[in-house]
Amino acid sequence: MTVLFWLSAAALFYSLFGYGLVLLALSRLRPPRRPPAPAGPPPKVSFLVAAYNEAGVIGDKIRNTLALDTGGAEIEVIVVSDGSSDDTVAVARAIRHPRVTVLDPGRLGKAHALDHGLARCTGDIVVFSDANAILTPGTLTAMLRHYADPEVGGVCGQITVEGGKGGIGGAESLFWRYDQALKLAESRLGGAVSAQGSVYSLRRALVRPPAPGCTDDFVISVGAVAQGSRLVFEPEASTVEAVTENVGSEMRRRIRSSERGWRSLMRNAGLMNPLRHGWYAWQLFSHKLMRRLNPLFLILLFVSNLALMGQHWFYLLLGLAQIAFYAAAVAGLAWPGLRRFKAVSLPAFFTFAHVALLLGILRCLTGRQSVLWTPSRDAG
Repeated sequence: MTVLFWLSAAALFYSLFGYGLVLLALSRLRPPRRPPAPAGPPPKVSFLVAAYNEAGVIGDKIRNTLALDTGGAEIEVIVVSDGSSDDTVAVARAIRHPRVTVLDPGRLGKAHALDHGLARCTGDIVVFSDANAILTPGTLTAMLRHYADPEVGGVCGQITVEGGKGGIGGAESLFWRYDQALKLAESRLGGAVSAQGSVYSLRRALVRPPAPGCTDDFVISVGAVAQGSRLVFEPEASTVEAVTENVGSEMRRRIRSSERGWRSLMRNAGLMNPLRHGWYAWQLFSHKLMRRLNPLFLILLFVSNLALMGQHWFYLLLGLAQIAFYAAAVAGLAWPGLRRFKAVSLPAFFTFAHVALLLGILRCLTGRQSVLWTPSRDAG
């Protein structure tokens, strides 16, 4: 039990803190890469937005995209409704603009919707963005400047979560700030590990449609790495999204995401070969695989700690601390009013996220596959 305790503790420390500390230290030894000056006219850009029941936000999304500073680039907006049962298509088509195309192929799943939209994209660069992600004005120009470097295959943007000072939103906002500090450091070494679906872009020639049951943003973005290109993280390409406080809805979304994420990572496990992919392989292993194994390490740490509590005061204190931590998490998830306190909201978010991660992986390992999607949008 002592060996099990220290092995799980070491794995958790590396996953949660150690990797980040080593990564940030190494990245400081390498100066940021400056993209070369662009040569020739700017590329044509296709914005691709897959939407399911997004009538409340799709109009603002299209107007926001059309209002972006393009830096002289020609743009088109392709909106694909995945068989929405609300007024998503009607709202999108009401914005009559020559650069906007609205498609409605039926309810087939996000992968099929993206594949359908990609067939209509005519740009040299494809920008993928969630329907509820409002882009900041300089997002497009910030991404496009990196494509002057022929080694760059894709650019990953930054997400800002509106979560107030407490609750799950506040805890998730803290997580994203830490995660994106890692992405910035990774970008200096082997390249950004993968994209987040709020906003990212790829050279059209490198885009491969994702298979059903996989995480589209991960599979599409790492596809560029598999073809020998780099991903870069650009914090000036950013979006603002609200996060739900509806635990049940968010739990279902995270379980589906975790299931698809594990399947996607396993199908791209070859990218974790350091002999072929160098720094990137270590980053992918640490950032994605180790993080997904955290629920296992947490269970082993808790169980072994309980067994050791009677052997030494150190194990006793740590065991009591773990019990208090999970008790606060359960209280925060059961009584939303308590989540205004960080001592409750942080344990609640941490536990909630890792339970969803575990259930999603188990769902994948037992052969279940999610193809259809239902975005979580209730921020109340």
